[in-house]
Amino acid sequence: MDPTSHDSGDRAALEEVIRTELGADATERFLDLIRPSVGFSPCADSPGAGSTIGGPPRTPASFEWPRYGGQPMVLLAQVDCGQMARLLGEEWTFPDDGHLLFFHDDEFTAELDFALGDDGCRVVHVPARPDGSPHEGDGPALPALPLEARALLSLPYWGSAEADRAADGDTLALSNLGMALYDVLPAPRHRLLGWCDSSDTPAPQGHRPLLQLEAEDGTDWFEVVNVSFWIRDEDLRAGELRHVRRSYEVA
Repeated sequence: MDPTSHDSGDRAALEEVIRTELGADATERFLDLIRPSVGFSPCADSPGAGSTIGGPPRTPASFEWPRYGGQPMVLLAQVDCGQMARLLGEEWTFPDDGHLLFFHDDEFTAELDFALGDDGCRVVHVPARPDGSPHEGDGPALPALPLEARALLSLPYWGSAEADRAADGDTLALSNLGMALYDVLPAPRHRLLGWCDSSDTPAPQGHRPLLQLEAEDGTDWFEVVNVSFWIRDEDLRAGELRHVRRSYEVA
């Protein structure tokens, strides 16, 4: 699959809807905001290693499990790097083999402090295992939920500051646009890169979403309904994961 094959058709449909709702000038401003992303949805099975919520980690036996407060962190998700490279092409700045592993402190007790940094999450890349099999590790395990992945264009949520500026503050037109875009720009259950899908999600200044996860049946996040991992633009360009931060919403 050509990782950009979705772009021309989706972009044309977006342009038509935005132009109808907001006019030519605002359309150009909105189109400049488009970001590539990958949308995930749960599926019954996933070919090969794939991307998953939870599951046993695909790590070498020597992998040192991240800890918070002396306790092993929980592995929330595993993203298949080869899959992302095929879908995103040059937009994917991380290795094109192995997996990105997304960890969070097990009991969601780490303080959210965007100013001082974040030791309540870790995102690490692990190379592919030669035999392709998972390794049990020594941390808490969520049941594996396979994810189907597809390339999606992403625009700022209609209630965001970026959307408001692009529409010159016309909130009624933005609301109408949000409804009109529903069929041509569906919001996935989970998203890699792109824009934040909710204006209610706390976001560290100067960061963009790296991965947005919604709670699914079988996940044990207490009263947490979604978790977002955030990355700075310069770190994304450099493929740097050491400064990732996270936020979450509670029901």
